[in-house]
Amino acid sequence: MAATLEHCGFVERNNKSGLYTVSPMALHQVQKGVVNNPHFTRIDLIMREVVERTGDAAIHMVRKGNQALVMSRREGSSRLRVLAAEAGMEVPLHCGGAPLALLAFSSDAVIEDYLSRPLEKRTSSTTTNPEKLRELIAEFREQRYTVGNGDLFQYFVAVGVPVYDSAGDLIGAISVGDIAQKYPPERIQEVGRILVEITSQY
Repeated sequence: MAATLEHCGFVERNNKSGLYTVSPMALHQVQKGVVNNPHFTRIDLIMREVVERTGDAAIHMVRKGNQALVMSRREGSSRLRVLAAEAGMEVPLHCGGAPLALLAFSSDAVIEDYLSRPLEKRTSSTTTNPEKLRELIAEFREQRYTVGNGDLFQYFVAVGVPVYDSAGDLIGAISVGDIAQKYPPERIQEVGRILVEITSQY
């Protein structure tokens, strides 16, 4: 399979190490696909405005089975860069701003299936009790945004919001956040309102 991919120009092999890497051609094709994808274009517009309005880093995630996959990240104006979720990272759905948005705004069947499985405890603040998570999901649905407070990465707060396509199907989630000291309850509510307002405009 690797030899076929190399023959077609999708990967390149280092003659000294024997290791394979993705070729520039393949990366170019992926980039073209992202640029021409209407969902990604819209999400990029949302993230630009979110970062401009909040000043904090924004992250775009999609659901991949029982995981949330980081698709892209846009930095804010802060001089301090919090090295948390990076593109390509996979994390559980039951903790963190965007992952919780992917879970909370999925169908009830998806939620119940997910909650029937053992849940990883990422930090001391991670909620793994299914009943407590159901309560949080109901609260998130009512306020239209989610909050992850030290539950995915310690001392980090993220506020998430779902993103839907024109047919009303959930296609991803966006979150924005920073260290806990910068996100007291009033800041969380403010950012939640901003996220809901921006996503409803696009």
